[in-house]
Amino acid sequence: MFLKVFKAATAAIFCLASPALADWSANLITLGVNNPGAAGQVECAPNGSFHTVWGTGTYTSDSSICTAAVHFGWIAHDRGGVVGFQQVPGMSFYSGSSQNGVTTSDYGSWDSSFQITGARPLTGGIRRITWGDSADSLGVGGAVGQVFAFECPTNNNAGGTVWGTDVYTSDSSICGAATHRGLVTPSRGGTVTVRVLGPQAAYAGTMRNGVATSDYPSWPRSFIFNN
Repeated sequence: MFLKVFKAATAAIFCLASPALADWSANLITLGVNNPGAAGQVECAPNGSFHTVWGTGTYTSDSSICTAAVHFGWIAHDRGGVVGFQQVPGMSFYSGSSQNGVTTSDYGSWDSSFQITGARPLTGGIRRITWGDSADSLGVGGAVGQVFAFECPTNNNAGGTVWGTDVYTSDSSICGAATHRGLVTPSRGGTVTVRVLGPQAAYAGTMRNGVATSDYPSWPRSFIFNN
């Protein structure tokens, strides 16, 4: 299993009552956010142009919020989403990395930073997804308590890794987990409703309906099916 990276979202009062429709170049400075602990939301349109980002998990205040959200796995570039952020203190060094198709840069001391605290889809309704999609890749892994409807397509070559039984890690294949749960099959697909949950102490793998899921220790985001 690949290395999982997580930053716990912290509670804060949003400084922006409703999402700001943001160009992908938007950052804390252009939004006028300059108060540690302040939080807000930006609406990132699908397929925006990537802009410069410094850091990993914690980003400099002049980094693109939308690009950082793709880098950390909260939203997919081709789907966009409404992204929550929170300003945090500056750091003495920011380490860049390559994740989810985005390469960020190292930087030295900077006086202000932000972290992504969550994301949700731009629109409601039923979303057609692929068998490789997870709650995290769809940008809803941090939307605790919310319910989403997804359509798993017919795909006889379906795959996707799954961790857990009945309660699944947020990076598990949704359609793979739905097959494991007995809600869909690769040959007929189907629609499922997912409720996003928070951390679980452990996830136990089992064999069900031709799908073998894996064990995993504590992981901070999870989901169940409401079907």
